[in-house]
Amino acid sequence: METISRHQLLTISIIYQIGTTIIFGFAAGAGRDSWLAVLISTILGTGVVLIYVSVTKLNPGLTYVECFPKQFGRWLGTPLAWLHPLLFLYIAGRIVADINNLVPSTILPRTPPWAILILFMIALAYALFLGIRVMGRLAELILPILALIYAVEVILIFSSGVVDTRNLFPLLDQGWGRIWKVVWPLGVIQSYGESLALALIWTSVKPKGKVGRTMVVSTLLAGSFIAFTDALAISVFGEAIFQRATYPMYALIQVISVADFITQLDATGVLYFCFMAFLKTFIYLFATIRSVQKLTYTQSSRIFILPVVIIAFVLGMTMAPNVIEHIAVVEKVVPFSPVYILLMFVIPMILMFVSWIRRKKQNLTSE
Repeated sequence: METISRHQLLTISIIYQIGTTIIFGFAAGAGRDSWLAVLISTILGTGVVLIYVSVTKLNPGLTYVECFPKQFGRWLGTPLAWLHPLLFLYIAGRIVADINNLVPSTILPRTPPWAILILFMIALAYALFLGIRVMGRLAELILPILALIYAVEVILIFSSGVVDTRNLFPLLDQGWGRIWKVVWPLGVIQSYGESLALALIWTSVKPKGKVGRTMVVSTLLAGSFIAFTDALAISVFGEAIFQRATYPMYALIQVISVADFITQLDATGVLYFCFMAFLKTFIYLFATIRSVQKLTYTQSSRIFILPVVIIAFVLGMTMAPNVIEHIAVVEKVVPFSPVYILLMFVIPMILMFVSWIRRKKQNLTSE
C-alpha cells in the first residue's frame, strides 16, 4: 500500500481544508464579523475532526468505511458505508462545477467550459492513477509556493493603500445571531465536516500515531488563514460590498495597484483557486475509489478511476446551470441536508461511541 509522511498529510490537509472556501467567502452572511464566525467554526470543526480521528484510532488498520460493517454488522453497517462514496462523489461534482463557473467567467471567457473541464478531469485521472504518494509530494512542493504568492499579494494590497481597518468595527453590532447562523451548520461543514474524506487516507500515513495532532494543526492553520483573508477583504471593501461579492478573494486581488505598474494580478488568484480545487477534488475522488475498493473487496483500485472521473465530469457539467444557483445551493441547501448532518456529525458520533464501548469490553475480557 502507498504511504505518505505526516508532513505530507499536513500539507494535503491545509490545502484541502482551505479549498474553495477561500474563494466564495462562506461567512459573508455574518458581515464584518465573518472572520469571527470563521474562528468559531474552526474551533468547533476541530472537535468534529477529532471525532473522525477517534473512530479510526479505535479501529486500527481499518479505513473509515470499513469501520461500519465491523461495528454495526453487515446488514446495517454495509449500507451505511456505501453512503459515503456517494457523498464524496457528489461533493466532487460540486467542486468541478466551481471550476465550470469560475474559470470561463474570469480569465477564459471565450473558452467553452466543457473544454476546460475535460483538461481538468484528464489531469485528475492521471493524478489518481499515480496515487496518493505523488499527490503528497506535489502538495509538499506547492504549499510553500502558494504561501509565498499569498504573502506577496497581501503586501501589495497593503501597498495599494486600499486597506481601512475601521471597516472591521464595531464588532458584534448586530449581536451573535447572524454569526451563529453562519457557524452552524454551514461554517462547520464547509471545510471541517468535509474532512471526513481525509479519513480514507489516514491508514496510508507512516509512521502512525500522530494523525490527530497533525489534523488539529492543519485545521487551526487553515481556519486562521481563512479568517485573516475575510478580515482583509472586509477592510478593503467594507461590509456591504463584501457581502455582495460573488468571489471576494478574486475581487481582493483585482484591487492591487502599486504605482500604476503592478496591476492585473487576478489570474494568479484563479490559478491559486484551481490548484486548491484540483487537490480537493482529487481527495474526494480518491476517497470514493478507495471506499468502493474496500467495500467490494477488490485488489486494485485503478479499474474504478475512469468511471468515477466520468461521473464527476457529468455532475460538474449538469448540476449547476449558473454560479448564482450553484452558490445558493451550496450555502442554503446542502449544509442543512439531513444526509450531510447525519453522515458528518450524528453517525460518526454514534460510531465512535459504539467503537469505544466494544474496545472497552475487549480490554476487560483480555484482562
